[in-house]
Amino acid sequence: MAVSQNVSSISLSAMWDWSLSGTPTAMSILDAAADFLVLERNFAGALDLCERGLQIIAAEPGDIKCEQIKTSLCVIGIQALAELERWREVLPWLLQYYTTPQELPHNIMGMCLLLYSRVKQQHVMLELSTDWLREQSNQQLPGYARVLELHLLRILLPLGLFSEAEELAQNSQVFTGQQKHTVLKALSENRTQWEQLNKQNTETLPSDHTELKSKLHTDDTKKRLLKVTRLLYGVLSIVWRQIHKVPLRQVVLALLLITLVLFRLDPASPMAQGPMSHIRLMLQECISNVFQASSASRS
Repeated sequence: MAVSQNVSSISLSAMWDWSLSGTPTAMSILDAAADFLVLERNFAGALDLCERGLQIIAAEPGDIKCEQIKTSLCVIGIQALAELERWREVLPWLLQYYTTPQELPHNIMGMCLLLYSRVKQQHVMLELSTDWLREQSNQQLPGYARVLELHLLRILLPLGLFSEAEELAQNSQVFTGQQKHTVLKALSENRTQWEQLNKQNTETLPSDHTELKSKLHTDDTKKRLLKVTRLLYGVLSIVWRQIHKVPLRQVVLALLLITLVLFRLDPASPMAQGPMSHIRLMLQECISNVFQASSASRS
């Protein structure tokens, strides 16, 4: 797994950062867990041994040697969870053995920063690592500068928090001159890349927006036309059914009346003279004939 490869170097080195001695039972479990992880690649077995060792340590009086063994067991446990694709469980698993994230040793905090950075979940560690760095007791640890560097480069910069990163780097008293130069250079490069990416997205947005707007307008027009077509079809269907129920003579009479109304003109209007006047008179005569024929048939 790529995640395990990235954190394996820090995990193996962190396991042997101290000269471990003390509780024979916890120490033997630590050795067995390391063999399961490195030699046998039995990650589930290594995780189980780590949990058993941590339970034993929790039941014993705490001292520096036990804390060192506890840290090593947690390092192996994190590695095993990563190998098992269970990296989401890392923080909840650790908080079973440490009351708060601020109590995590610098080795473990560094591993968590690398792990969650690798899986593109930097936001998970943002608040945790920020609180850890603010803790006064942690600022005296030998690995504080390494955690601060990982927090800047692996958490703040990928999240685009450039102002926070620059302020933290400038005000930090733990960085050497070379470390500060490296961090500020990486910050400048990331900020430039971020701005270029945002500029590209802004330039492509109007075109995409126009295409989307045009597509929505076309879809809306099609919906309206379909609605009007259905309405017109319904009206014509009703009219057609009604025409079949009405005698032909009444239909003709209704059409003539409608025509007369449509062509009714003001006598004072110029259009009322000439051909239009003859058409109106002819229509009136036709209507009169229809009425006379209708009266004669009744009598």
